[in-house]
Amino acid sequence: MPDVKNVYFRVRKNVGLFDATNSYGRLFAKGNDAIDLLHRMSTNEMKPLEEAKSQAVLTALLNEKGRFIDVLKVVRDCNGHVMLIASKGSEESIIRWLDKFTIMEDARFVPATETIAQFLICGPKANSILSKYTEQDLSGSLRASVFDLQMDATTATIVKAPSIAGNAWFVLTVTESAAVIWNQLQKEVLASEGAIFDSELFEVLRIENGTPIAPNEINDKHNPLELALASESVSFTKGCYIGQEVIARLDAQNKVQRTLVGLKFADGEPSIGDRISDESLIGTPLGDEIGDVTSIADSPANGIIGLGYVRAKYANPGHVVSVKSIGGKVLPATIVTLPFHG
Repeated sequence: MPDVKNVYFRVRKNVGLFDATNSYGRLFAKGNDAIDLLHRMSTNEMKPLEEAKSQAVLTALLNEKGRFIDVLKVVRDCNGHVMLIASKGSEESIIRWLDKFTIMEDARFVPATETIAQFLICGPKANSILSKYTEQDLSGSLRASVFDLQMDATTATIVKAPSIAGNAWFVLTVTESAAVIWNQLQKEVLASEGAIFDSELFEVLRIENGTPIAPNEINDKHNPLELALASESVSFTKGCYIGQEVIARLDAQNKVQRTLVGLKFADGEPSIGDRISDESLIGTPLGDEIGDVTSIADSPANGIIGLGYVRAKYANPGHVVSVKSIGGKVLPATIVTLPFHG
């Protein structure tokens, strides 16, 4: 059994490869009006995808209260095909939501999770490995970057991913080609003194990066302005979309109530759902609760860490809070600026 600490530092120092196929959902967007419908339904500007291929846009679908249905990475590849990278298990709910508002449009959304494999390659050497198969210098790649990947006669699409382990790409390919792509990437990663890692270590790395997932951080209790990714996923200049009035009002009036923060624990491990409190508020009309824990992991570099939503007023790096379990256990935690330093 591989040493988790050794694998962690090999990924952090060099490069890592993870089979993310079962960690995300995927859909095809089909029809002449699919991108336009997404533009009118989601938080971000989709017009760049209508104007050019090989691009991606991060956006969110919201309900009428401005709260999450899901966060999507909308990818248009070099051939013009459009795919949505979504949260695990969210495909049918996304289709139902979009179908509700599809009237005369030529737009269809079809599950692709079973037909498209999705890998994650991350770490400092990820760019140099992928560059061999893309004929591109990836060092200056933007969050919207999408490129073809070619391994002999086998093709794939690479898409800039959240900066897990400091730098990461998704690799998307049809399931029939998945073994070829995976085996070649595995050889490259191991030759670069990197490591293949599992879902447990992926959880550590995504928490260190502050990357939210559903249902932990992305759910119908929260809105995109509570996350750092709002700057990448929300346009404040585009036209209306479902939930837009709520988001615009929260932003204009500076009334965002909560924010996602990092939590570092020095003594003990809490559970997801434990309440975060501020002792200075005990006995006040506000009560002492200021939030809740949403994700937890044991990091070889940072110890017990987590993510949690807290009231915006108390989301100050270095501020010490208390985390209370249902059983009455109390653990001190320090609020940390995201991402954690691995």
